[in-house]
Amino acid sequence: MIRRRICIGSCYGWLTTVDSLCNMYLLNPLTGAQIPLPSVTTLPFVKTVHDPQGQIVNFIVGQERNELSCWSMHALFFSKAVLSAAPDADNDFTIMMIYGLWKNLAFARAGDKAWQSISSPYWYTDIIHHNAKFYTINYQRMVEVWGLDELAIRHSVINSDLPSHILLGCICTYYLVESLHGNLMSVYKFQNEWGRTDNPKNIMCMVFSLDEQALTWTRVESLHEQTLFLGKNQSMCLSTVDFPELKQNCIYYTDDMLQLCGSHQYMNRYVGIFYLEDEMTRPIDHLGHHLNCPPPLWLTPSLS
Repeated sequence: MIRRRICIGSCYGWLTTVDSLCNMYLLNPLTGAQIPLPSVTTLPFVKTVHDPQGQIVNFIVGQERNELSCWSMHALFFSKAVLSAAPDADNDFTIMMIYGLWKNLAFARAGDKAWQSISSPYWYTDIIHHNAKFYTINYQRMVEVWGLDELAIRHSVINSDLPSHILLGCICTYYLVESLHGNLMSVYKFQNEWGRTDNPKNIMCMVFSLDEQALTWTRVESLHEQTLFLGKNQSMCLSTVDFPELKQNCIYYTDDMLQLCGSHQYMNRYVGIFYLEDEMTRPIDHLGHHLNCPPPLWLTPSLS
């Protein structure tokens, strides 16, 4: 069941999955529990194209009316989804998603029949649930805070000085992660645009920490006894004291670019460790190659 789907999120032991016809589900891979999510056709400017037998064959998306196959939807339309809490007996959670060719935002609450799109001029790259709110970062390095209550979308911007860094020939993805001390961090991951996805030399990372009083970012030279996990999962920070088998002062990452599913369909994905101390990437011991599609992601198992 999972093999035929892509995963665009991993939180609290649950995966956000998309099947071959672009139906979305929350799935607990340990218990097999499944929760359907609203149809993508409830998003603005998304329509289905059917064959004479009534089967979905393509999608029309965007005001430009681009026609995408289901495979192209997997590679280009779905980016990332994050939960506010684990689905439980009360079924009280909210999910926020980055979607579309222009990397828009949408959210839905438990039991909703439709996605609610958020109007914004920015393209988004990551989401995290932090301090009971959703935080997002866009490609302009602007961090925004979203309070999604029953009556309104409450929105604020962290006016900060996240620096601009450019490495020629590289794609930069920005991530947000909460440290063990509860402060917000941003990670820049540079990946060679034309290099092989399984070549560790094509990866470079930088970490910044936010002073939430002064609203200034400081370059983090060492994570000390912390290690980060980046990918399609909600970014995580774990203690190497609690988990001594992990490497400290490192970033565990997956090659999470869904758009490479088509252009590099038969190439292996690289899962590796970036060491902040010497800015080198190394493989994870005893971990073999991973298929290109669906890309690998990190999971914290839960039986809830």
